[in-house]
Amino acid sequence: MAWTIQEALKDESIEKTEVTGEGYSFWLKGISTEISVVLSVNPINQGFNFKLSHYIKAPTQIYKYTPSRPWGDDEAYALHLAITAITKHYKDAVREGHSPSTSWLIPNKI
Repeated sequence: MAWTIQEALKDESIEKTEVTGEGYSFWLKGISTEISVVLSVNPINQGFNFKLSHYIKAPTQIYKYTPSRPWGDDEAYALHLAITAITKHYKDAVREGHSPSTSWLIPNKI
């Protein structure tokens, strides 16, 4: 399946999205923290790199999740990978009955 930007931003866990000068921002339902995704061209892999402003460590996780492959073949797929790096764990925790919390988001210090 070829992703589009609109499909990547249409995740059910997302309350609001915004286009920024460097990529996109989104907010999870029940969490007021802005999560930014910076996208940049990857000249080596000929795709797009992504950098998240935050990682997630929900109550269902032992450690925060940091993507091992922070790039995608095209801009839309890179955005999809960035968003799901957060929303997958968010959904798991909510599904298990945990209430969303800003404490789940760990700032990316790099």
